[in-house]
Amino acid sequence: MLILKNADLQKIYKHCQDEYPNEACGILAGHKGTVKKIYSMSNAEPSPAFYVMEPQAQFRVMKEMRQAGLELVGIYHSHTGSRAYPSATDVSLAYYPEAVYLIVTLLDRKHPASRGFSIIEGKITEVRIEVISGEDNR
Repeated sequence: MLILKNADLQKIYKHCQDEYPNEACGILAGHKGTVKKIYSMSNAEPSPAFYVMEPQAQFRVMKEMRQAGLELVGIYHSHTGSRAYPSATDVSLAYYPEAVYLIVTLLDRKHPASRGFSIIEGKITEVRIEVISGEDNR
């Protein structure tokens, strides 16, 4: 399960909409499946069908997470023209078995939707997403 605040999910949706027509991407940091911090990343190879996190920025974020005592709980990205389900490319590039892959679909740009998946050794399993209310007190 992945747990995140509604305010954080809305930030993810906004980032994905702002990057349209290209895919957006980011890192979800926290503990035991609960998101504590969102890192919106730059797509180093802007494309409507592909994303690559800028390597130096990803390294900086991972270092900052370690220093803050946070762990990688998820990675998000948008699908600008397809449903929220891992593509063959997503599966082949799923290097973090501990992460939930949160995919945002922008097929209906006014109403983005998301689903979460575990991708381990090519096997896709849907992961329940729990969106909670609460103050954004970071």
